[in-house]
Amino acid sequence: MSTMEWTGIILAGGLSRRMGSNKALLEWNGSSVLEQVIQAMTPAVQRIIVSAGTNTAAYSALPYDCVQDYYPGKGPLAGLHAALEASETDWNLICACDMPLLEPSFFKGMRWLAESGQEHHAIVPRLAGRVHPLAGAYHRRVLPELEQRLIDNRLKVTQWLEEIGCRYVDVDELENAGVHEVAIQLSNMNTPEEYEHIRNRSYGP
Repeated sequence: MSTMEWTGIILAGGLSRRMGSNKALLEWNGSSVLEQVIQAMTPAVQRIIVSAGTNTAAYSALPYDCVQDYYPGKGPLAGLHAALEASETDWNLICACDMPLLEPSFFKGMRWLAESGQEHHAIVPRLAGRVHPLAGAYHRRVLPELEQRLIDNRLKVTQWLEEIGCRYVDVDELENAGVHEVAIQLSNMNTPEEYEHIRNRSYGP
């Protein structure tokens, strides 16, 4: 059993333009999408941080630490930077707020992968060539390079991952770590149609 402490970070500062309303606060099983993601992440972490972009007021009623961007308007890298700055643990689990099908096994599996080989400072899934940078594990050592990218306005997440020598884990590695139905778990939603599709998949017929 690991004795390392971890922080869970939810990136909830996006503008949700295509959705038309705040994705994080959409209804899900009598609660919200954000609460669903937090519920799945909580067993693997000791603290939850909600990275709110410039929208901290939207989450003020929630019993979690909420941080705003130091570099507003610069996308998910800015949200990740603000939350990692607030984190007091070396390792952190990261998740976008629009992935409500993630299960506790995903976060426990990513944690196990990070703790079993610590030569990399970032670990993210890569399925069929597609990288999922907003559902991964990040060490606070990535902060200097991350902040420099924000200062330089180099905001492409995948390029940053290459720069820091990210470890990509595939389906087989995730399944070996106890994570199943990986592609379904990593489903996200940007439009009302995608939200309904994912809700129907979760709720069943």
